[in-house]
Amino acid sequence: MTATIRTVDDRGELLDFFADDRRAHLYALADLDDPFWSESTWWRRGDAVVGLIGLPENGGNAVYAVATRDVPGTLELLGELAHRYPPGTLVTGPVGCGQALAAAHQIAWSRTYHRYHHRRPDRLVPRRWSPEPLARHHVDQLAELYASDPGAAFFLPSMLDTDAFVGVRHDGRLIAAAGAHVVSERQRVAAIGGVVTHPQHRRQGLGHDATVGVVRRLAGRVDDIGLNCADANTGARQLYLEMGFDQHIPYEECGLAPARSTD
Repeated sequence: MTATIRTVDDRGELLDFFADDRRAHLYALADLDDPFWSESTWWRRGDAVVGLIGLPENGGNAVYAVATRDVPGTLELLGELAHRYPPGTLVTGPVGCGQALAAAHQIAWSRTYHRYHHRRPDRLVPRRWSPEPLARHHVDQLAELYASDPGAAFFLPSMLDTDAFVGVRHDGRLIAAAGAHVVSERQRVAAIGGVVTHPQHRRQGLGHDATVGVVRRLAGRVDDIGLNCADANTGARQLYLEMGFDQHIPYEECGLAPARSTD
């Protein structure tokens, strides 16, 4: 007899569940903070957990289903709940999640990643560049930098509120930046993100030094610092390994196709 899917309203239950492997679940732990918690619905069946998280800033949605316990059960639960995910939702789950959702949704794209975790962030030192802190009033400059290589890094202006972003300038213009997708001082976790270097300034160690700058801004605020890297991005993977990040857990991201216009 198949166990019943239940809605989880107790934040403490989910904190205990994800605490089994904090390094894998940096994003889930941060999503249990407000404003995300109040915009989310979580389901559980046994050791399979899936969350639908509303993204207040852009009105979008994300599904969190990264699994460290019951991978087959999580894929099954993810598929059974597929009718609840709006078109255009970003899904993060076990490898195979795109296939699990293909019967209910058109999959716009999918790619595999690994989560990385830094074992000794105190040993990171810059090689050449001295990144400067960035804040909300730098958002237009950051938008221009990210536009130099569309799709290279995910960035939302609200991420600047993590107080983790840094940038490197050349002749007064931003040529590299890095920050954090999420920071939860309550849960003591952070995920580095938004790492980008202008295409005309690559292979100079800018990505390395910008990432070091982010880690230094997070020092003392969190205990676990991680990041994500696409398996296909061999250059970045090698950089993070050289910096002392450990490859931790594989997962897959996929985008559900947006709803078709009726016009």
